[in-house]
Amino acid sequence: MTSYFGIIPSDELKSDINLAKSNRGSSEPQYPLRDKISLKLNDELIDNLLVKLVQQFPASEKRDTAEKLAGYVRSTVSVLLKQLLGKAPNEQVLKSLEFLESSSFVDNTGSSRIGTALPDDLVNQLKASFAAVHAGEGKQQRAALTTQFKLFADQIIKHFMTDYNKTLDLGLIKRKAAELATSAVVKAVHIAIDKLIPSLSQAELEAVATHFDNLLVQK
Repeated sequence: MTSYFGIIPSDELKSDINLAKSNRGSSEPQYPLRDKISLKLNDELIDNLLVKLVQQFPASEKRDTAEKLAGYVRSTVSVLLKQLLGKAPNEQVLKSLEFLESSSFVDNTGSSRIGTALPDDLVNQLKASFAAVHAGEGKQQRAALTTQFKLFADQIIKHFMTDYNKTLDLGLIKRKAAELATSAVVKAVHIAIDKLIPSLSQAELEAVATHFDNLLVQK
């Protein structure tokens, strides 16, 4: 059994990825399509990880914290990508497109997803915590979930920022900018998790558990 995190991409994103596949042998510049896919994927990751979850919370300081985090991560990564992307030869672009293709998998229902493999023990721990939350033990699971979500976030950031950036032809200055931005995102996410998870009610924890359980696949 392999464990994954994965979102179901929009029809627009799926169409662009399929177009990139069909254009693989084209002599036309492919970097504009790569850039469009990269920026669109960033938006959809944030929407699936945070925005759709936050929409389930009533208006409160907790919702404000999550919304600010979503906005910060979205803008930080978007600005970074716009700095790192741009004109590149097709052979360089191909590395990024191959990375995105390798990040795709089919879930147990036959739906195509984009994500990354995760350590089995981490996903098992998360799913056990989710089950305990649904059994009414949300308060007792706050500490475990805080730790688990930090580890989970680290894996997602490593894949979609650190590892993806390695497919780009970056000079010293851009590489350093990417490292600083990644570190800033990790720090902001950890601070938000420390603030948010311990303050969630049983009902809010159940919403979190349901939401993220649907993003974790074991097959």
